[in-house]
Amino acid sequence: MFILNLIKEKKVKILAPMVNYSDLSYRLLARRYGANICYTEMVHTEVFLRNKCNPTKNQFFYYSKEDTPLVIQICGNSPQRMLECALILQDYCDAIDINFGCPQNIAKRGNYGAFLEDKWELISEIITLLSSNLKIPLFCKIRIFNDVKKTLKYAKMFEECGCKLLAVHGRTKEQRGVDTGMADWEVIKEIKKILNIPVIANGNILFYSDIQKCLNFTNCDGIMVAESHIYNPSIFIDQKISCFDIFKEYILLLKEYQRDLSLFRNHFYKIFHKILEELPDYRERIHKIKSIEEGEMVIVSLEEETEKLSNYNDIYYLQPRIRGEVYDAINKSFK
Repeated sequence: MFILNLIKEKKVKILAPMVNYSDLSYRLLARRYGANICYTEMVHTEVFLRNKCNPTKNQFFYYSKEDTPLVIQICGNSPQRMLECALILQDYCDAIDINFGCPQNIAKRGNYGAFLEDKWELISEIITLLSSNLKIPLFCKIRIFNDVKKTLKYAKMFEECGCKLLAVHGRTKEQRGVDTGMADWEVIKEIKKILNIPVIANGNILFYSDIQKCLNFTNCDGIMVAESHIYNPSIFIDQKISCFDIFKEYILLLKEYQRDLSLFRNHFYKIFHKILEELPDYRERIHKIKSIEEGEMVIVSLEEETEKLSNYNDIYYLQPRIRGEVYDAINKSFK
């Protein structure tokens, strides 16, 4: 129960589970820059069991003793199959998390994530079965409903069925893509009031200063950051970091652990998003690289070109991707 003791000791900062982004190298980078706990990218129960734990098909198997405390997130809709999966995974992590929050179409087609939110009997069965059979804590991640009373009743059900930590994304499943809108800290605050287990707030964290603002408003036990973190991996610390310095650090980790070009590209496009607005040709250059070493040469060239720009100081450092109208609303609503 080490991970729960950690959460009792301090307000934790958590790297969220993100498919194609929460890789081992990136998790290790996040820990260097203030993350107390990291989640793996989602492990699909059926895909995992079908591949018989083949490490090439399940990225969390890229293992490091430094990568702790670690939470492995799973998804699915079969209680027995999810238990079978979790019983294998529990030897590689400090807690298992169930994804009840994914709002994407792939989750709709697969009948998992947020698309189980109206199947309370099934959810209860899943949580009860896993929580009573695992040797490590069971966590869950959810979204909210438009109806506050329904949301509170929903959250309480998780606690009553054996969930030991609830991460709450303060948006409904309809709030995604261009309709993301603002996360509702008020609802998260009400959930925290009625539960006796740790509650983690997720949503509206764009800058380091937003972390304390969220904790003060919701009184939660910690915060979880997803999208804003992959644009600014140093968001958990109060320090300006160069895009180039942090990406070079990520490259060294990637070369040591995974050597995956798709991960190199994924994180490049996010970390350098502001610079690529000024130097868009480098997007195509990174797309065409055949090795990490070739990518390193492109980064050297990109840094040289960036230093020539008149707005160099505005884009050289890590920055979030800001939806202006949303951030204005956050500042107005949650003080």
